[in-house]
Amino acid sequence: MPTVRRWLKGLDVVFTVETPNDWRMPLWCREMGVKLIIQGNPEFVRHTSDPSIPHPDAWWWPTSWRTDVLPVGTVMPVPMNRQPNMFMADGPLSLLHVVGKRAHADRNGTELLVQAMRMVTADVKLLVTGIDGSLPEFRRQRNVDLDLRPNGFTDRWEMYWGQHVLVLPRRYGGLCLPALEAGASGTLVMMPRISPNEELAAWVVPPQRSRPMQFAGGVVNVCDVNVADLAADIDRLARDRRLLWDASSRQSTMVRDWAEMRPIYLAEMEALL
Repeated sequence: MPTVRRWLKGLDVVFTVETPNDWRMPLWCREMGVKLIIQGNPEFVRHTSDPSIPHPDAWWWPTSWRTDVLPVGTVMPVPMNRQPNMFMADGPLSLLHVVGKRAHADRNGTELLVQAMRMVTADVKLLVTGIDGSLPEFRRQRNVDLDLRPNGFTDRWEMYWGQHVLVLPRRYGGLCLPALEAGASGTLVMMPRISPNEELAAWVVPPQRSRPMQFAGGVVNVCDVNVADLAADIDRLARDRRLLWDASSRQSTMVRDWAEMRPIYLAEMEALL
């Protein structure tokens, strides 16, 4: 605690994402006259069920997901620095799927994509990336040029270079950094039509079914898309480039950049003082 207090001395505002790591931090900040902002993780915030956990001076939420059951706060989108990219106008559709570190209940829908790819009939390229050295098995098929990267990329932006579509049949919502990064790179994002994906993806696939699942922050609906619908949408985009370019143009408007959001972030911080 003395180390934290020395660090807090002279600060006006502390901003942290998801957690302050030690939930005594809100108390220490108040004692030191420092304002604390937490941009929360909606499935893990336990404050509504456990009143003993102290609140920050302000909650910020990265999307509107679950804001009806979360502590009152401001929806503050996470901005990105836009990245250059280059896409092939002809040739196979280039798909990207980010497995990353597999989260609870196959959050990114990797198993759904494994099934859907068996039904894709168009010629496509598929890049699948992980970070922990292992990936699920994708069936080899003639129309799919498969590139598996179980250890990912040193520079994450390389994942998006030349990719037409990020396919992410994500089973439950929340902020999705690969979706933001893809959008900042000009890559179309395809996700299920569940909250908050319509804030993140310009191409949404109807969910087939959902089931409740208990998380630290309460009950969350976990959904599956129909894998045949997912495959059909991939085929549509592969065969109609005008459809792809129109959707990609919409995608580019969905990502907020730092030049736009920096003064908004600073103004919200100053309003607390």
